[in-house]
Amino acid sequence: MMDNRSTRGFTLIELLVVISIIGLFSSVALASFSEARLTAQYTKARLDIKTLANLVDMAKGNGNRTLYQVTGSYCSECACRSPGFALPITVSLHTLPNTHPCFTSYYSLVSLLNNNTGGLYAMRTPPLDPWGVPYLINENEGEILGDGSGPCAYDNITSAGPNGLYYDTDDVTYNIPSLRCPNPITHHVNTNWY
Repeated sequence: MMDNRSTRGFTLIELLVVISIIGLFSSVALASFSEARLTAQYTKARLDIKTLANLVDMAKGNGNRTLYQVTGSYCSECACRSPGFALPITVSLHTLPNTHPCFTSYYSLVSLLNNNTGGLYAMRTPPLDPWGVPYLINENEGEILGDGSGPCAYDNITSAGPNGLYYDTDDVTYNIPSLRCPNPITHHVNTNWY
């Protein structure tokens, strides 16, 4: 005959304590994982932007032309601004379908840049930022430089960041250095760069 006292199980309180401890460890691990994931996303955005900046440099012909002279636009990113060209953006780019002009004009722009490198450099697939939207490319140098009599500015490439709104504090923005701009003005400072 079995003695019931020797097969005693866990009390409800003991089980609740164990479950609470497991839950605490899980929440700490999840928070660490979320932070590591966000760090990796920012790193990917910086790498993609650097690759796009290299493509822009090659398409410009080592500083012989402005990006505007390559693209024919002073604001390739403007297709992503809605409504109209107004800033700040109040509609997240994450809500745009991939058929929106923001996407199609970005793909066309990267294709145009590829075609202007003389075959030396090309991106097979235009990257989307880690949050699934196009990178925003703005041809500031050509816009400000004009006939060469005024100040010039850096072209820039931006990821709208996790919230899909730009230009705000979670963006990743990089100003492409230019040989034509010894003392440039900056429309947007490098953000979350390093």
